[in-house]
Amino acid sequence: MYKDILDHIANNAHVIGFLGILLIVVPSIIILLLQTLFYLKGRRYVDRIKGTNIDGLISIIVPIRREPIEILDEGFKHIYSWSIRDHIEVIVVSDDEPEDLPSIREVIEKWKDKGLNIHFIWRSIPRGFRTGALNVGLYASKGKYVYIMDVDSRVHESYYMKAIEMIKNGYKAVVGRWHGRNKDTRLAEALSVSMDYIVDSIYRGRASLNLPVMPVGTGTLYLRNYLLNELGGWDENRIQDDMEIGTRILRKGGKIGFIDSTNIFVEVPRRLKSFRIQQERWAYGATDVVIARFWDIVLSDQPLYSKLETILFLLQYLPVLTTFIGALLVIISLFFGFDVFHKYWFIGLPWIMAMILYGGSYIDSQIRRGKPFYRALVNLGRITAATTAISITISKAMLKAFFRQPFVYKRTPKGKHETMFSSLRFPVEILFLALLTISAIYGLLNGTPYTSGWLLFYSLAYYYSIIRWGKDLLFK
Repeated sequence: MYKDILDHIANNAHVIGFLGILLIVVPSIIILLLQTLFYLKGRRYVDRIKGTNIDGLISIIVPIRREPIEILDEGFKHIYSWSIRDHIEVIVVSDDEPEDLPSIREVIEKWKDKGLNIHFIWRSIPRGFRTGALNVGLYASKGKYVYIMDVDSRVHESYYMKAIEMIKNGYKAVVGRWHGRNKDTRLAEALSVSMDYIVDSIYRGRASLNLPVMPVGTGTLYLRNYLLNELGGWDENRIQDDMEIGTRILRKGGKIGFIDSTNIFVEVPRRLKSFRIQQERWAYGATDVVIARFWDIVLSDQPLYSKLETILFLLQYLPVLTTFIGALLVIISLFFGFDVFHKYWFIGLPWIMAMILYGGSYIDSQIRRGKPFYRALVNLGRITAATTAISITISKAMLKAFFRQPFVYKRTPKGKHETMFSSLRFPVEILFLALLTISAIYGLLNGTPYTSGWLLFYSLAYYYSIIRWGKDLLFK
């Protein structure tokens, strides 16, 4: 029986290899070209929002769980420094363990005594995780506007004045420009740089084309009554609160605005393990939303091209999954003597061109911010390596979402928690690297140099990650 299976695979090695190269190339080309187009269009975008007087209370909901107490204290200090704090109420919703509550209450009482309008809610049963906490804060809020704030994010008070002006002009939610707060490790620097480019393209670029932008987890001001009465709060069955609520706003014909002139400073992961936890949650969450809210998108009043682009936006992690699966198929065809990258070299040309255009736009975004060409190129390489190194984790998360499997919510480690390691994990990335390397060597020895060369090129990201972040691959 096994011989029959092997014979069948051998007879269809060219089909398997062709499917593999299509999975590697086609989704990647689409996403790369779209982001490049958005970036080029977004360069001409001008934010003309000047701001207006605050005409009502702003409820800032702060969901917390296992947050370092010093970061919590710094977050309240930041809010207290605003000249508009008399227009602010802070609602802290905690999912922490009972033993952690005294230190949290101590910090809250400290800032309440200073005059900050702050309230504390503890959920003994964290139903719905983050989305559940947001709903508790929403129903407890008294403001005209609602803002979700992570404890490690920072925003200038002028953002609220500009966002309120847009809401007065008919928007239901307004997104600020994300910007990395920290660049204190190689990975953090690369992530901060990449965040600038992502906002330049899929937020500023999409806004310039009048395509809908999606809310972000921290950095979006909402009209409270609209959230409460029209949408009924967040869907507690979804873990990606921002994209989920965004699709329902679009379904009801609501507009979501974007402010490019005010930064929302957010802390980016410093270690690969934190990046892996964050991206696993985001990949699952975005895929889950596109499935659960597919008909909300299709039945919305957007033009057809806008609906398709919204679906592609939610499927932005798809090239990671298809490249991983494609690589496995290419390896199978290679072991049966088929050099797919030699046979179908012409398919790779548009892929190479798309990567060059994308890389050029990425570097251009950094040069415009005063970064030297070499530094921009280095950071492009780092973020590519880091993303490739966690591609198995992202692929697994997406497959779980596609097959509607439950997902255990994990918060991205911050502060002291980011440097802590717990138990060992199975380093599946190293196992996959061994497969890539062995396959490439086998192919070089057996007359398939083009496919072998691509496998070696693909494996470089894993070698780099082992050298730079080996401990993060071995420990949770």
